[in-house]
Amino acid sequence: MGIGVIGLGTMGTIHANNLATSIFGAGLVAVADPDPHRAEQVSLPEGAVHRFSDYRALLDAKGVDAVVVASSSTTHAEILQEVLMRHLPVLCEKPLAPSLQESVGVHEAFHRAGVPLQLGFMRRFDPAYVRAFEAIQAGVIGTVYHYSGISRDQFAPPLAVAQHSGGFFADTGVHEFDLARWLMGQEIVEVFVRGGVFVSDAYRDLGDVDQAHVSFGMDAGGLGLIELTRNAMYGYDIRTEILGSRGAIRIGVQPETGMTLLTETGVTGDHVLSYRDRFREAYREELQAFVRCLHQGLPVLVNSLDGIRTVAVAEAAKQSLAEGRSVEVTYDA
Repeated sequence: MGIGVIGLGTMGTIHANNLATSIFGAGLVAVADPDPHRAEQVSLPEGAVHRFSDYRALLDAKGVDAVVVASSSTTHAEILQEVLMRHLPVLCEKPLAPSLQESVGVHEAFHRAGVPLQLGFMRRFDPAYVRAFEAIQAGVIGTVYHYSGISRDQFAPPLAVAQHSGGFFADTGVHEFDLARWLMGQEIVEVFVRGGVFVSDAYRDLGDVDQAHVSFGMDAGGLGLIELTRNAMYGYDIRTEILGSRGAIRIGVQPETGMTLLTETGVTGDHVLSYRDRFREAYREELQAFVRCLHQGLPVLVNSLDGIRTVAVAEAAKQSLAEGRSVEVTYDA
């Protein structure tokens, strides 16, 4: 199966390299990015991969059986419309579109056409989270009732990137919202958010924040707390804990090498510095799952409806922060 990658930023490069080296049943045949220097800088097999500046040329290229969309968030809806016109299966990085209304439109169009669309919620494919999900499904910790999540980036993205990301909740928060929905088996129905700018002052001009706390309630009575941080400085830090009636499951800080140094001056260890390192295996597994589903004619494991529901929570969170009150999450659309 030949797969093309649209957008060669950090995420597109990760997907392109995985397709070129480690995905069974598929291979990288084309890449597209409006910046020609990006395509030149990506380490790809010589002669085997076509390079385009216009993503439409990639979609029309011979040998492209499916695509990965990893361009900036604000371009997803437009590109997905072109992908759908060619009936190509697609793995799209979140979000589907900048707004809930646009996301619903994308979902309905792909659903009517019967074209597979997988969302890039890679944490669902991380081995630690997969084991946690399986343990919860097996009833190991009883009835789950509380979700706790910490999501800390080492540094805030540049303003040029942030202004096209859809905002803190649509860009970063959706991963936590999706994890909570998936692990708890419930939908988030109400959110209350506090936040502010503590390090990246320029974010004030975007009307955004670099620190936020999200408290939420779920439709089956579950509760949750999420901390979102853009400037942890020390590294990339993802932690999750699920509390149940018979115990808890914790996915904790993962050091880069597991090395701890003990000297007379103190005890020190290392930290994972980026999401590329922490979720290296998850990125490969989500692509492998996408390819496996296409080969076997199975539904994708994370679909556009999952994307819509997380965008709905993100919009409610943004409203809550702006208005300083609890906001109901609306799923009417």
